[in-house]
Amino acid sequence: MVTGVGLVLDTAALLIYATGADRVGDTLAAVADRGEAVLIPATCLALAYQRVDGAGWDYLDLIANLPHTIVAPLTQEHCAVAGGWARTLGLDTAHAAIEAATHAVAPLMTDQRDLVTRFLPKEWPIIDV
Repeated sequence: MVTGVGLVLDTAALLIYATGADRVGDTLAAVADRGEAVLIPATCLALAYQRVDGAGWDYLDLIANLPHTIVAPLTQEHCAVAGGWARTLGLDTAHAAIEAATHAVAPLMTDQRDLVTRFLPKEWPIIDV
């Protein structure tokens, strides 16, 4: 049973996962073991599919279909904030930061700590990739 969102992945984290890197997979397993979900913003997943080759698609298909994974759409209620934050973060990472903030201070796995902390508190739980 999934109890809440324990991690949000941005495009960079998905791209690293798509290479078969253990670090992201190990983090996903730890979140699942706690009974929490991994949230993947749809904008991040789409951009990751755009950037990987054929072998990476299999990894993205796998992560998107895990039982503890939620692929979150970009909804109308997030569009104004996402549009503003996207000027600095890009739409995909803005969407990821919004999802992290929306889900009870969920940790965000990203390679853009310096940019994300312009919008989220510096103390935000960020996992660097």
